[in-house]
Amino acid sequence: MSFIRKLVPIALLVVALFVVIEFSYRIYVVGPIALNPFRANSLNTLMRSEFVQLSEYPDVFFELKPDAEGWFKGVRFATNSAGMADQEYAFEKPEDVFRIAVVGSSWTMASGVEVDQSWHAVLERRLTGRDSHPGIEMLNFGVELYGLREIVGVVRHKALDWNPDLVLVAVTNFTTSLLWEESTDKQILPDRVYPFFESYSLRALANVAGLSKNARPDDRRRIGLDDVEARIGQLQRALRELGEMSAANEVPVAAVFLGYVPFGAKAEAAIMQQAAQSGVTIVFANHIFPPPGKARLKLQISPYDRHPNESGHELIADYIGDALAAERLLPD
Repeated sequence: MSFIRKLVPIALLVVALFVVIEFSYRIYVVGPIALNPFRANSLNTLMRSEFVQLSEYPDVFFELKPDAEGWFKGVRFATNSAGMADQEYAFEKPEDVFRIAVVGSSWTMASGVEVDQSWHAVLERRLTGRDSHPGIEMLNFGVELYGLREIVGVVRHKALDWNPDLVLVAVTNFTTSLLWEESTDKQILPDRVYPFFESYSLRALANVAGLSKNARPDDRRRIGLDDVEARIGQLQRALRELGEMSAANEVPVAAVFLGYVPFGAKAEAAIMQQAAQSGVTIVFANHIFPPPGKARLKLQISPYDRHPNESGHELIADYIGDALAAERLLPD
């Protein structure tokens, strides 16, 4: 019994040391929000949060819940009545308004920044502030963790219903990595997780020791970075289907490539060839970011979250606005 009494202080000391190390490391990694359970639980992947639901369209798979509000990636997050991470828009397009539907994944939704800091919100304000007419609306259909299948599905089932004058499809390297699997009505969302109750320090040690399972946040299969042919094939399929919808609905479509790393000469040549055949405009905005280093870090949310911050989104808005004007896709 005396032996057990001697162990109790040691055990309490070990627990106290672990708590100090754990929260010190959390603050180092994500900042003071690590101490707030609500904001810490927001450091999650979208599919494992409270903000998503299954879509009625199997090829869209999942979507944002309408009229949701809370925290995501450490910032305030809200959706409108149509389930967009955006302000409220009337379904019927007002007269004298040029409407642009923007579809994409996390760089478009946009993860880690306030909605009004996203590149399309910045571009909407800048275009609306010109002395030109008509007014501009940029509707955000972006959802984190969307692949090409989901993006094409959103254009087909949702975006075109809003009578856009232009559709912008934003593609990242991650977007092309998700395997375009045939849709099924048996798809399920992964279980919700609560990062505040997980150990950052033990996870880091597991990664260093090579013991991490590296579980996918979305439980879907991916294409390897080195399988360029498979990625090109999926992109070509997406461009073909987008081109068919563009022609059928008489709405121009532009594919905007976002990210820190260009796709490479071979992939870009294949993309341009397919786009020309499909009647889709291409904008390579993944050439504008500096290489890894201090200049890049200033455009990221943090060293641990590589999504663009407010300055990064402003850079994207500048480039895309100039490119769309050069392609004469915007009203004069």
